[in-house]
Amino acid sequence: MATLYADRAFISINGAKIADVQSASLKQNLNAKPVPSMTRERYNAGFTRGNVDIDITLQIAVQNTLARPKLEGIAYENSDVQLTFIVGNDQYVATGLFLKDTSMDAGGIGDEVKTSFNFGALKVTDAVGNSALFTILL
Repeated sequence: MATLYADRAFISINGAKIADVQSASLKQNLNAKPVPSMTRERYNAGFTRGNVDIDITLQIAVQNTLARPKLEGIAYENSDVQLTFIVGNDQYVATGLFLKDTSMDAGGIGDEVKTSFNFGALKVTDAVGNSALFTILL
């Protein structure tokens, strides 16, 4: 799969932008695997694909007065949460975000505490709704 490098990204809830993203990584796993079969050449005859898994890791930029949005407090099952990547003139949207886990890390004494969020998504599309199957990095 190809890798796209985004210029910027942001999270929105029900269409309203709530936070800019400092860094992000979106990876899609097609769950392809070979189908074992009996052949004379001792090679697999084909492959099959499962459902696509979408994994997103991101860090939220500090918004103002050293505060950040509390993404862990969102009711994801009742909200339309999206992550939008801007890549040049193109826009890619990960929809159906759900929170998997969070972690906090400080590099050392006096360093800013960074909170990393691991999300899953249901699908990734471009601005007009076409499926987008590639990795995106910010």
